[in-house]
Amino acid sequence: MATVKILSLDGGTRPLLACTLVKRLLAADPHLLDDVDIFAGTSAGAITAALIAAAPTVAEGIDRSIALWQTWRPFDGVGPLSARTLLALSGGCAFLTHEGLYEELRELFGEMRISDLRRRVVIPMMSLDNQVVLKKRRHWSIEIAHNLEEEEGMRSPSLADVVLRSSSIPVLHPAFQGHVDGGLFANNPSMCALATARDFLGARIEDILVLSVGQGLSNNYMALSKGDVGYGKWLLDPDNPMALIKLVMDANLQSTNYQISRILEDRFVRLDPLLSAALEPSPGLAQGEFDAYQVDMATAVDLSPTLEQLAEINWIQAVPQPVSDV
Repeated sequence: MATVKILSLDGGTRPLLACTLVKRLLAADPHLLDDVDIFAGTSAGAITAALIAAAPTVAEGIDRSIALWQTWRPFDGVGPLSARTLLALSGGCAFLTHEGLYEELRELFGEMRISDLRRRVVIPMMSLDNQVVLKKRRHWSIEIAHNLEEEEGMRSPSLADVVLRSSSIPVLHPAFQGHVDGGLFANNPSMCALATARDFLGARIEDILVLSVGQGLSNNYMALSKGDVGYGKWLLDPDNPMALIKLVMDANLQSTNYQISRILEDRFVRLDPLLSAALEPSPGLAQGEFDAYQVDMATAVDLSPTLEQLAEINWIQAVPQPVSDV
């Protein structure tokens, strides 16, 4: 069988960083992603993957993604003493709503459904209720939305709905249509993409190549003077908010990296730069400052090792000269 190429985009809070890395790769080799067979993405990566898959060209999809993430304002209208924040701190609701982002997604995708996409996508999400008839068999379960094969008699879901299901971080966001963030089990969706390639394309392990792009390695950790801490430390610590969510997503990301690197060996190429600071979006951080930070971090990365790895596994034929200014 012919080679199957997968571009995998992590979830996280720095999607502009990941998009800038991909744009720089394309500046070095404009045809790098022309023959990708599957675009996989989780959470913010799902939105980027869908924008790429819907666009006339990959480059246009990346530009549309960059434009979206440059206008992304998750904390607009959220103050430390707002009624919603106070209710969220008491456990009565999520801290943020979906309204602004969903409106933008509906504007970007319109009535497009996942089956309408130009390219194949794989998007993980978590269902909170499988809704089977027998109550004793009801449980939450993983779901992987894709367009590799349509289910007969089933109407393909709205693309805006699919990506928002994958992007709903528990506690921070409300659940959306009974679903929450795919990052709870597949913050790096590479393994999900590999499995669907095997199941629906009949790909052999030795024919699969994966380029996996992260959003930067931050130094998340928890130094404890005592181990007996409660939900305040795990979720509400102002110095490390949502630590439990970060731990879950970082842990499954690291486990995926380990597993798929052992399965594919050098055919798994990981691009995930070490960050100089673990900056996250927050109500007190100016959006322009956060955007500039992401772009600066991505621009400072030396892409030569990644391009050399891609040439070694015949993803590209020669090592191009990386471009910094995009």
